[in-house]
Amino acid sequence: MNDVQKSLERADKTINKGFMGWITRLFMGKKFVDQANQGLNMAKQYSVNAPAQRQQLMMTGMNAKATVVKVEDTGALINYNPVVRLHMKVQPDFGMGFDVVSEQMVSKIAIPRAGDVLNIKYNAAKNDELIII
Repeated sequence: MNDVQKSLERADKTINKGFMGWITRLFMGKKFVDQANQGLNMAKQYSVNAPAQRQQLMMTGMNAKATVVKVEDTGALINYNPVVRLHMKVQPDFGMGFDVVSEQMVSKIAIPRAGDVLNIKYNAAKNDELIII
């Protein structure tokens, strides 16, 4: 287990379990704990699971072009880069096109806009698993 995973687990235990979790909920309130948990879950998603999933999709993912239909700001930041919700029309190199909604961390200096065409790789078995390449 790496340092990032250990830190996230320690933060999760502090906020949600035992005496410290009880004190946190008592003094900070449920809304704070819910927001902290949302942040922890996002950190786990993008820092622990993302590198392995990204590598797997780079090797085995299907190539496609995705046209951005709509971009929504989620309000989340990871390393000062925004996480956006992209609504896209995907046209694979082979097969039928499909619509997908995906949350992606993007560079703050290159946020996709409606009408942009992106190169992606996606999991053919689960279309909503994709990466922008």
